[in-house]
Amino acid sequence: MKRHLTTIQLSTAAAAGAVALCCACGPQRAAEEIAVIPQPARIVEGEGTIRWVADSVRTAIDTSLRNPEAYRLTVADGRMEVVGGGDAGIFYGLQTLEQLKDSAGYVPAVTIEDAPRFPWRGAHLDVSRHFFPKDFIKRYIDILAYHKLNTFHWHLTDGIGWRLAIDRYPLLARKAAWRKVKDPLAPWIGLELSDESRRDSTDTYGGYYTEADIREIVDYARARHITVIPEIEMPGHSEAATFAYPQFACPTAKPGSGIYCPGNDSTFLFLQEIIDRVVELFPDSPYIHIGGDEVGKEQWSGCPLCQARKQAEGLKDEHELQSYFVHRMEKYINGKGKRMIGYDEILEGGLAPNATVMSWTGFEGGVRAANAGHDAVMVPLDYVYFDHYQSQNPCEPQGWGGYNGVPRVYAFDPLRPEVAADKRHHILGGQANIWTENIRTPEHVEYMLLPRLAALSEALWTDTTAKDWLRFERKLDRQYDRYAARGWHYAESAFTPYIAEQHFNDDGALVIRLATEVALHPIRYTLDGSMPTAEAPVYADSIVITEPSTLTAVTFRRGKPAGCVLSSPRLLNPATGAKVTYAYPYHSAYTGGGDSALVDNRYAFKRGDDPAWQGFEGTNLDVTLDLGSVWRLEGVWMRFLQHIGSTSVMLPTRLKVWTSADGKRYTEAADVAVEQDSTSEVIIRPLEIRFGQAAEARFVRIEATNRGILPEGHPRAGSPAWIFADEIAVY
Repeated sequence: MKRHLTTIQLSTAAAAGAVALCCACGPQRAAEEIAVIPQPARIVEGEGTIRWVADSVRTAIDTSLRNPEAYRLTVADGRMEVVGGGDAGIFYGLQTLEQLKDSAGYVPAVTIEDAPRFPWRGAHLDVSRHFFPKDFIKRYIDILAYHKLNTFHWHLTDGIGWRLAIDRYPLLARKAAWRKVKDPLAPWIGLELSDESRRDSTDTYGGYYTEADIREIVDYARARHITVIPEIEMPGHSEAATFAYPQFACPTAKPGSGIYCPGNDSTFLFLQEIIDRVVELFPDSPYIHIGGDEVGKEQWSGCPLCQARKQAEGLKDEHELQSYFVHRMEKYINGKGKRMIGYDEILEGGLAPNATVMSWTGFEGGVRAANAGHDAVMVPLDYVYFDHYQSQNPCEPQGWGGYNGVPRVYAFDPLRPEVAADKRHHILGGQANIWTENIRTPEHVEYMLLPRLAALSEALWTDTTAKDWLRFERKLDRQYDRYAARGWHYAESAFTPYIAEQHFNDDGALVIRLATEVALHPIRYTLDGSMPTAEAPVYADSIVITEPSTLTAVTFRRGKPAGCVLSSPRLLNPATGAKVTYAYPYHSAYTGGGDSALVDNRYAFKRGDDPAWQGFEGTNLDVTLDLGSVWRLEGVWMRFLQHIGSTSVMLPTRLKVWTSADGKRYTEAADVAVEQDSTSEVIIRPLEIRFGQAAEARFVRIEATNRGILPEGHPRAGSPAWIFADEIAVY
């Protein structure tokens, strides 16, 4: 067995924060669980601890480890040694050593042998929708390296911005990053995209990376054993490019249509020149990512050049035309010594011969590709899209898509049972994707990344037989402190209480059970609407509510609130369980749970697809509540959803209330205009209306006036507005 052992000097940058040292024996300390993320393959604990006291550690390469990312870490007999299968293995060993160090600088005696399960362990960042400066890209790479990820998928071009400066085509970065038209959302979100004075290399909307920036970042990533995979979108998602150079779109398309014309040979010449430059700027990457997803093929159907191409090439439909486009570009990319990778839509019409599939719509595309002998990387949106929310609490910052909490990410396994045994090697691994339509700042990116990246790192590095959720919970609790020590922004969403189950007893009492994703710390709660303190009652196994209450709950970690506050207002109000009569039916796709949805004490999240929302398309919300007996009432409280940026859901314009003691004669109790909000982001608006004078009533009619047909300037102008509501309370 050949064994090459040598001491390697690693630069400070290459160590990426790992303080590698000579050691001195320290005092005996209380045994503490080894908390390394991702979980190593083998850990043998020794006796005592060693304190780091110098600035070097013995590092070596041992070729018998076979995998260049494998390592063996030994802390014993007053020494520390990291042996790697290659330089990458040494680097990962140093990351483990850094996690072993406690706040006093002591490291436990231990031997760790470790190697990754998958060769592709990555994270993606979209810098097209919102631009992030060079220094933050480096910080992002540092975070990936700390978690033993080895791939940075850099989404450089898309609809709103082309972020890579290409000397041959200067308008790509200088014009396309700031389209010289008003953004369609400008009247609603206060954003004007035609301001030439703000187009520079650091602006959130209009920035771009110079070629020197790219080289610097690629070098920075290389020192941390991370490969940067560039993505240049084609044939769709190219609004910025086709706005700057409309000659490469179909002649029948509008400027900035976003779809390249496969019937025009000059389109391919343009893209080949782009690829030439990308190959030079990213020499380490074995891949060029072309995107290939969500292509609006209807433009091709009406284009004479595309139809002529179909006839000349014997293509039966636009799916095969897309396949022609992809095949042609793959051949060119292969000729440059690179492999092409794209999203699972590149399977449409037949997969290019040497293409790698990145499966985002689920696992099925990756399974199909692997079983057909193609490599695949799994990025299913329901597991690893980190632009999705981390908890279902309204305090979460704006996200996109659904809900992917830490347990969901931890459960991610790229290797599906449907992959044939002899094709399993084609599943290269997986990655997280962060799309930034709603993420505008570096701090927000980090918040969405951490701590979910810790769960992903263990899902991709650690063998399934060595994974243990309960152990991971305990390790993650330590990881938060490590993040704080580095000044990284992270979410405490895993500590946020949520209602796991609720039901009504036969006596009418409401029984609520709470939970958190990471269940290590006590939940404290109140029922009077006040904020829980460290002296508030500790949640046990359930809360039984027998009278009108507002439940407020928060987790306490080390005596301080952690995560978001759960608030369920006005539980068991007189409207709870009332009979509801509808003047206009709710939409069958948004029932909220049926006729009792508005009075069931269940509150929806700020996602339109939350099943607790009840939706009304183009009509008013007009309901009458039968409270069962006469109550003295002073007002009505309701909650509504609005999301201008990507839906037709709007706040109502007026709210009217009538009361009646007998259900026949109604008296108007309130009629108020609803203050409108033009923000594009999703909002939940509670509306409270106090009556001019108290009413003795059994029946309450409430009408929320629909916005009607959406006006010009709204992204869905001309469509009927929706009303979404989730709860009505009376008091």
